[in-house]
Amino acid sequence: MVPAVRSTLDVALWLMSRAESAGERLQPQKLQRLLYLAQAHYAGAHEGQKLMPAVFLATELGPLEPNVYYLFQQGPPKLVYPDPSPLVEEFLMGLWDRYGTRPAEDLLTTIAADGSYALALKGGRNTEINLEILQAGYGGKSAVKVKGGVKPGAEPGYWTPEGKRATKWIPGQAPRR
Repeated sequence: MVPAVRSTLDVALWLMSRAESAGERLQPQKLQRLLYLAQAHYAGAHEGQKLMPAVFLATELGPLEPNVYYLFQQGPPKLVYPDPSPLVEEFLMGLWDRYGTRPAEDLLTTIAADGSYALALKGGRNTEINLEILQAGYGGKSAVKVKGGVKPGAEPGYWTPEGKRATKWIPGQAPRR
């Protein structure tokens, strides 16, 4: 199956940009955990399809995507990345709404309880976390599972360049309150 995005860097940079727009600096461990959760939820919601061409390894500190880890060691690289497709962006916004404000340690608690990470860690440090196991662990129980990644009827998040939440406005209609 073809991943939904061309590169794991596209998702990592999108998450960093989203965090920045909310006034947060995304720490490396939190980025790694959000990437893992994104891959897991996407696989669970899309019959095992990968969101991104990533491999996650089980380490003592949590799941690790080694390419992103090494590339981001000195901070985010100065790369131009494409906007994700509307479907992927909706999915990522749903993921951000669910996990974005949670601290890294809280995310690790969630990940440790999923069974996939724990199973891989039993295999030893740097054991690959199998996508099929992720799909099984996150299929059917994901709040970001529904089509597009947001709950049915939920309005997608709108944000100003300064990171403030905005409301949708259509010319000729009264603003929503």
